[in-house]
Amino acid sequence: MSLLSWLLPNPAKFSKFQPDGYLYTKTINGHQISFTDFGYVHDGPAIVTFSGWAQDHRGWSDLTPYLMLHHRVISVCFRGHGPNRDPVEDFGFTDHARDVLALLDTLGVDKFICLSASHGSWAAIELAEMVGRERMPALLMLDLNMTPLSPQFTTALAGMQDPQKWRATILALFKSWGSGVPKIPIAAQGLKNMGGFGYETWSRSARTIQEAYGRWGTPFERLKALEDPPLVHHVYSQPDTTEYEALHRNFMNEPGRKEWFSYKRSKGKTHVPHIEMPGKVDKEVKALVARAENRASPVAKATVEKGVESDAEKRSSGSK
Repeated sequence: MSLLSWLLPNPAKFSKFQPDGYLYTKTINGHQISFTDFGYVHDGPAIVTFSGWAQDHRGWSDLTPYLMLHHRVISVCFRGHGPNRDPVEDFGFTDHARDVLALLDTLGVDKFICLSASHGSWAAIELAEMVGRERMPALLMLDLNMTPLSPQFTTALAGMQDPQKWRATILALFKSWGSGVPKIPIAAQGLKNMGGFGYETWSRSARTIQEAYGRWGTPFERLKALEDPPLVHHVYSQPDTTEYEALHRNFMNEPGRKEWFSYKRSKGKTHVPHIEMPGKVDKEVKALVARAENRASPVAKATVEKGVESDAEKRSSGSK
């Protein structure tokens, strides 16, 4: 725990410590990439956030006051999701992962832990594939749909790609994500964080999400393909069913899986636990960071084993 965290008050009680949302911009891979950067003075791994489609850095404004007391927190916007909403060429989750990685390199960020919302988790998993767990020791995913595409969601994705139906489809999704809960933070986020995105962005998100499920089937299958998986912890609210929890439990109980995968039903009522219950998500982040710090990486293990072997060889040669 940093010294500053002892000096600052509880962010849930003192609104003056809400981040101001000031955006920086860097040209990354030929595109303007916008991001926020708080808690710069902290040591240890940074927290890097991945929003879902058609959301920007403001989606993390309820959680950031908690996180920045202990970590450097960097929230990166998708291409075309910053202040400049001019049209951009088509891109996907792998492109966003590459943008984030290039940005972190320019910022001198070595080790980091990722925090991803909904389908932003696909990009975070891609980044895990790119860098390995030595650099990215953990990933906390929030409310990602872990099942194959349902007929209802497939219909919604088609509606998002229809110029005549996309608005009505998005409004229906908003209602389902909030489950009818009249919570002020969630309503505020819907009003201030998801504006400025038109048909082009929403249809792109639908295509990209459809492609991800078309290639992998489910996020579980994507996680299985990781050669060097970080700790992965999924915190979800929807759907709150025993069948959905059983899918997580069965995946976790496969041989070797408990070493890196875990999950928790958040008992929330919405699709956005980081907005609905930021304090509880902060506790999940703290626990995951602690687990990551206690988990030795393959590189570290190899170094230790090599050192032991080297010492043994020295003792053996010295005894002759």
